[in-house]
Amino acid sequence: MIDSDTQSSLSILMMLKTNTSGNTPIIKNRKDSDISDSSGDEDYRSSSKSLQKLFIGLSEDFTCSICYELFERPIILPCNHNFCKSCIEDMVIGQKQTFHCPFCRTEVKLTDKGIDGLPVNSFLFTAVEKMKSANAFCPKFCDSCTSKKVTRKCETCSISLCKTCESSHVAKNGGHKTIYSDSHIASDFDIETHINKDNDTDPPTYLPFTISRSQCVQLFQNWISSLWFAPSDLKVNKSVRYIKPIYIPYWIYEAHTTTKYSANISTGSSGVGSILTTNHQQQPIYHHHQLGGKFDSSNWTHKVNIVSNRYRHATIANTKLIDKDLLTQVQTWEINNIPSVDQSQPPNPKIQPLAFLTDEATAWKKIVEAKILQKDREVCENRIKLGCGVGGLAKDIVVETNLTRVASQKVFLPVYFIKYIYDTKSYTVIVNAQNSKIVGHRPYAQGLSTMFRMFKPT
Repeated sequence: MIDSDTQSSLSILMMLKTNTSGNTPIIKNRKDSDISDSSGDEDYRSSSKSLQKLFIGLSEDFTCSICYELFERPIILPCNHNFCKSCIEDMVIGQKQTFHCPFCRTEVKLTDKGIDGLPVNSFLFTAVEKMKSANAFCPKFCDSCTSKKVTRKCETCSISLCKTCESSHVAKNGGHKTIYSDSHIASDFDIETHINKDNDTDPPTYLPFTISRSQCVQLFQNWISSLWFAPSDLKVNKSVRYIKPIYIPYWIYEAHTTTKYSANISTGSSGVGSILTTNHQQQPIYHHHQLGGKFDSSNWTHKVNIVSNRYRHATIANTKLIDKDLLTQVQTWEINNIPSVDQSQPPNPKIQPLAFLTDEATAWKKIVEAKILQKDREVCENRIKLGCGVGGLAKDIVVETNLTRVASQKVFLPVYFIKYIYDTKSYTVIVNAQNSKIVGHRPYAQGLSTMFRMFKPT
């Protein structure tokens, strides 16, 4: 429901939108030089900041409680609660006749038209659209001091900063990098996106979103509840800025290796001399130790073997939105059951696919090739160590690998980016929309931050 105070604010907002669409806009589109951080134009800054506060306040009233985004085609339930139509559609999959309001649990009966039979809140729909348009005239202010115009954005933690706060932020967080940001269009996702070309000789494969936004919200809430040593008020006082679906680009490579490896070994009490001549199998590594005494040179045996193996490796082709500590965890996600391009489902046009910032050859040469060679060497050395047995030794290990790239494929992995605020600090969470895995930043209870800062977030 919309209360009377909000209705009053909406009336002002609609008048503002009407005026801004005419010949005499209320807020003039000034250049950065006109309103620098040290500008004396306090009236302009004060009115802009007041408008921003108005939009922030209205955004809270016009946010869907399922997806935490501004309403998209809001429908109104008999209990007078409003939700995005798409959110309700995701929630009632498999429920043909009735469902319960997510907010008050009132039973809602559907007609033969299903969700299409529920009325659209045209007043709320119009108000949200006008607010989005009018917000373009309102410059954004620093997330740190909240009083000065945004001139920079931190690429690491995705917060907007003024020139003064940027200096202190970088000094406090030495590894963080800031970039220029226009205060009128500051956005966490203001980056290059992928554009399909009709003549693309290597079209990408889009993996489908197997979890809905409402399911993502539940996963996030469960993740927050599961955090150890978190502040006791985290669940209540966190503020979700957005939950945004994104396609992350990956290069998937298949490669074939033919490896000749050899070593001089001296087996211990339980040596397995045949390990170097059996079919290739990856085994866990067991360290071998000399238990005592000296090995005579006659005890050394030279072993040689040649094995072939196939590897499949995935690497992210755009890391601009992912912090380095989260990137390590996201890179470990296995991407399986990839359909062919012909069988791939078309992408959702409303979901943003990030651009391929690393081309095929560069990703192979700089990242994938070295990782496959390293993995192949580890496998071979592991087999040699197993061949030594308990108390055995190996020396003069030689591994020579011939690596051939068999195939490569562009793949888009569906994820949800979640940004939430707690105690004025911003945190990022990434949810894999294929297998529901979740990684992210989190706060610790007071007094424990220093103790746990050496550990990566879970």
